[in-house]
Amino acid sequence: MTAETSSPIRIDRIERAQGLMREQGVAAIVVMNHDDYRWFFGIDRAQPRAIIPASGAPALIAFTAEEEELRSIMGDGPILVWGSVGGQINDVVTRLREITAETRAAPRAPGDRLSVAMQQWFDTPAFLVEMFRKVNPGVELVSSDPIMDPLRGVKEPAEIATMTTAQRVAGIGMDRARSLLGDGATGHDIATEVTYAMMRAGAERTSTPIYVNVGRETCMLHGWQSPRPMRAGDLVVIDLTPVVDGYCANLARTFVLGEPDARQRSLLDAYAALIPVVRDAMRPGATVAQLDSRAEAVLRERGLAQYQVNGIGHGLGLRFEETPASTIIPQHRNVPLREGMTVTIGHTVLAIPGFGGVRHEDVYRVTPDGGAILAPYPIEPVVLASTA
Repeated sequence: MTAETSSPIRIDRIERAQGLMREQGVAAIVVMNHDDYRWFFGIDRAQPRAIIPASGAPALIAFTAEEEELRSIMGDGPILVWGSVGGQINDVVTRLREITAETRAAPRAPGDRLSVAMQQWFDTPAFLVEMFRKVNPGVELVSSDPIMDPLRGVKEPAEIATMTTAQRVAGIGMDRARSLLGDGATGHDIATEVTYAMMRAGAERTSTPIYVNVGRETCMLHGWQSPRPMRAGDLVVIDLTPVVDGYCANLARTFVLGEPDARQRSLLDAYAALIPVVRDAMRPGATVAQLDSRAEAVLRERGLAQYQVNGIGHGLGLRFEETPASTIIPQHRNVPLREGMTVTIGHTVLAIPGFGGVRHEDVYRVTPDGGAILAPYPIEPVVLASTA
C-alpha cells in the first residue's frame, strides 16, 4: 500500500495488528466502530467501516459520495464503494470470501472455519453483529479484544497530550458547573451551560450523558440530570466526559450546597483520603482488585467499608471504558496494569442508600512511581453561595 506523506493512516499500527492476527489465527478484523477506525486511519466517519486482513492492504468501505475524499487519504489503497445498505453488505461479504480463498490457499487444518474479529463493545451496533453472522455463516466471529487491547492499552505521547487537553476541557466545564450551583438550580440548566462551555473550549461531544445528580440520587453509579431543583444542604455529583479529537475525558466532583453535615463530611473526607492511597498503588503489574483493596482499607478505618463498590478505576482512551473495565467484565479486575496505560481513579460512588453518595474522579497515567494525574482539578466540595 502506498499513500501520500500527509496521510493520517497509521501503517505501523496496522502492521502490528496484522502480526498479532497471524499469531492468533485471525484472518481479518472487520471495523465497525469509531474508536478502532480512528486509531488505525486517523479520521472518523459517520459510519466507520473497514476490513483489515492479516496480510496485505486494508479496505475502507464508503458511501459513493465519499470516494473522492477517501482516495486522497488512502492513495492507491482499496476502497469498497456502496450506494445502498445491501451494497455495503455485499462488499463486506465479497471481500471476506476473497480473504477466505486466500487463507485456504495456505496450509490449514481440515475443517477449520475462518476466524474474523470484530470489536463487540458499546459502539458496535448489535444488529450489525447479528446481520454479519447471518450473511457469513461460514465465518467464526470472535472478539478483537485479544488483538486490540495489547496495542491500544499503552498510550503514545501524542495520545496522552490529547487526553490531557480533554481533561482540561472537562475542568472548564466543571468551573462553569460550580458557578451555577445554588438553591433552585436544576440539573438540566447546568448541563446545558456546561455543554456549551466545553464545546466552546474544543469538545466535539461528550462520551456519556452529563450527570448532575442531586440529593439521594447521588447514590447512582451511572447518573442523569436530576429533575428537581437543588436546595441548600443537598449533595450534588457532577460527572463530565468531553471528547477531544476522539479521546475521552472523565472528571467527577461532589459538592454540598452549604456546610456539610456530619454524615456528608464523613463521605467527602473518606473519598478524598482514598484517592492518594489508590494513586500510589497504580503501578505496572497492579490490578484493579488490588486498588480496590487499598480503597477498602481506607474505608474500613472510617467505618464505611460496607458501602464500597468494587471497580475504583477503569481504562480510558478512544473508548470511554477500555480494559480494564472491571465493573462490566469481572475478569478485568485481575488484568495487570502496564506502564503508560490511562486509568481513572474514582469510577465508583461511595453511597449510603437512601441518603446520598460521593465521587471524585480523575484520569491518571500508570507509572513506576504510581498514577500521574493528566490534569489536576481541585477537590473543593463546599459551595456556600450561588453566583447563578
